[in-house]
Amino acid sequence: MTEHDPFNEPESAHPRARELMREPFFWDCVDEAAPFGSDEGNEAYYEWRSWREENPKAALTECFDWILAGNLHAYNESLASVAQIEMDVDNPDDAILGDQYDMFTLDTTIIATGLGQLMDEGVIDPSAKPFLHVAIKRQRNPKAGHYDGTTLDAIARVVNEA
Repeated sequence: MTEHDPFNEPESAHPRARELMREPFFWDCVDEAAPFGSDEGNEAYYEWRSWREENPKAALTECFDWILAGNLHAYNESLASVAQIEMDVDNPDDAILGDQYDMFTLDTTIIATGLGQLMDEGVIDPSAKPFLHVAIKRQRNPKAGHYDGTTLDAIARVVNEA
């Protein structure tokens, strides 16, 4: 894979990503409230690129399954219910992959990985979009949320349009 830095050299990102990711925060790799600004989001992007290099033809959902340690099926709408989020916040070790991730880290990793595919390839695999929507929905909950509503609205728009 060609080395590039889409954060300091936006022209190195796919043109479709530049078209859809209009808001400046998408390109901010130091703002903790931006998809790639946290350590988790930034690391997820570069992990995506490494994974893609080793799996050039694989679907994005296979990367998600790798992130989720083979638990892709468990990362679904039920995790975004108010009751489930409250349980996960109160008992983080019992949450999905709670021994490896907190909710923010897991959701941010999913979001940044999906947006990473868009930055590099100009698309987000349609089969991966439901998982991105779970991450967005979970982060909308005030108990779990790290992102503000405007940021999440823009992320959802990009995912839908990609």
